[in-house]
Amino acid sequence: MSLIKPFSGIRPKKKFAKQVTSPNLSYLNNYKLTKKLNFVNLLNAKSINKSKKMLQSLSDKGIIQQDRSNHFYLYRITYNKKKLLGIVGKINLENYDDKKILGHEETFMERIKKRKEQLLKFNSQISPIYTTYKSKPSSLKKLNNIFKHKPDYNFKSEDKCRHELWVIKKANTEKLLKNYIKNIKKIYICDGHHRIQAMLKSKKKIAPMIIAFPEKQVNILDYNRVIKTKLKFEIIKKIISKNFSLNISKKNKKLKQNQIEMYINKRWHTLQLFKQSKELDVTILRKLILNKLLKNNKNIKFVSGFKGKKVLENFVNSKKYNLAFKLYPTNISEVLAYAEKNKYMPQKSTWFHPKPLDGLISSRIIS
Repeated sequence: MSLIKPFSGIRPKKKFAKQVTSPNLSYLNNYKLTKKLNFVNLLNAKSINKSKKMLQSLSDKGIIQQDRSNHFYLYRITYNKKKLLGIVGKINLENYDDKKILGHEETFMERIKKRKEQLLKFNSQISPIYTTYKSKPSSLKKLNNIFKHKPDYNFKSEDKCRHELWVIKKANTEKLLKNYIKNIKKIYICDGHHRIQAMLKSKKKIAPMIIAFPEKQVNILDYNRVIKTKLKFEIIKKIISKNFSLNISKKNKKLKQNQIEMYINKRWHTLQLFKQSKELDVTILRKLILNKLLKNNKNIKFVSGFKGKKVLENFVNSKKYNLAFKLYPTNISEVLAYAEKNKYMPQKSTWFHPKPLDGLISSRIIS
């Protein structure tokens, strides 16, 4: 039995696609969005009911429409001359219990409850859950061949990436894709742990929409932290110096494993762990620094590496936060290893970039 199944997707008419789709909400601070008809408005609505009405309005006006039969969808993202080749379909959550769908990251219970309420009321998934799978070079050649046909959608979005979507209707192409999917034995959740947990706790028969990328193509950026603390620099320095050497960073410093950069008093400092550790840098930061500086997570803001060092500096220089920590990115091999061992990384350990657009392919959660 294949883990990924076809479904009846909801998508915009081609002439509206670029106009209504949107980069993932987590990117929105980086773009000046000027479009009026956009999934951003839907996602930023003041209530779930307003979001539902806006989605229904898009359907009533013929801007989005649901396919009449089940299909697989292919999704390609091109960025910096690199390509991500994704298969979009649905999965059975029973495979989560069978350890065929694996997660790697801790979740926040409050966010799971909120997600559960949102998903059941809204009853729509406007972007697929980001997943990966183990692949061989020989099988990737076969996948590349399936992507050779002309896409149904092809445009650049505000995230400066090219997004292409194929609706698989031809019998011979579908057969090739089904044969390829049969070789995917496990699916690893990359981004979407809270949504998966919310669906599992809903006690409804839900089949999540996912996008599955080969692990060799997946790109992970650093996921950084800015924090609020009343502690003075000398106290912070004393806490850090128990486990790290602390030096002013060189310009354009490139971090290595077991190194963390800290920004305070308008200066970057490199923290080098005294004893080499096999633990994740995000775990080292939490255990040896954050747990000693803070009582809880309320005074931490998580900032993606996509936004660069300047954003971290701005948070601290504005005095909204006192200091920033920049981390070495987690590796995809570490993600898979944690998932296989049923171990969980700290929340917000990984930032996967780029991501599929909101609204290009959607699905009903409960039919």
